[in-house]
Amino acid sequence: MRGRTDKGRRWYQEIELALAVTLVEEHAAVIINRHTIRRLYSNKDFRRYILERDRFICYFCGEFGDTIDHLLPRAKGGHTTPINCVCACNACNQSKADQDLNAFMKFEDNSDSSSM
Repeated sequence: MRGRTDKGRRWYQEIELALAVTLVEEHAAVIINRHTIRRLYSNKDFRRYILERDRFICYFCGEFGDTIDHLLPRAKGGHTTPINCVCACNACNQSKADQDLNAFMKFEDNSDSSSM
């Protein structure tokens, strides 16, 4: 895989085929040739893309969001791709932590109903 850092320096990293396929399928990289894929976004560009795509609105609560959250956490095998990342407010991002989306949404539903 090839890409550029936020400062413009080029880098190269070997990755496993399964990860390369996932990155291409989830629109985080493109195929250059049979041995090379190129990452589409630097870290800074990726963050800006996700926040602007979601219009700075938290995916979970609908408030202003300025952080990125993984729907399937990286700790549980999720990747940093446009399909797996959403805009989140700091409070939701912190409370979700490394829970998967279904567990977090059930927790949110239970806390909403118990506060009434």
